[in-house]
Amino acid sequence: MTSYSGVISPYLHAEGLNPVSGARPQMLIPQTALRILCQRTGGTISRSTFYRWVECGKIPSIRLGARIFIPRPALDNLIQKCFDVD
Repeated sequence: MTSYSGVISPYLHAEGLNPVSGARPQMLIPQTALRILCQRTGGTISRSTFYRWVECGKIPSIRLGARIFIPRPALDNLIQKCFDVD
């Protein structure tokens, strides 16, 4: 698998995470997911806090061996939750 810009290609398939269109979700490495999360929310999150959230399940992830991948739709949902105030 070739990695570029923090995105894995070809895209990995995670059951239940496919959008309705049937396209496979984009999988991000944690470093890229953290950067996107901070940019889109305007907040600052430490690397250790981000990995703690991944480990406890607050940020859904897929582990392949020692590598961790964050599904882009899961990250987008988390970002949306940051802006949804009821």
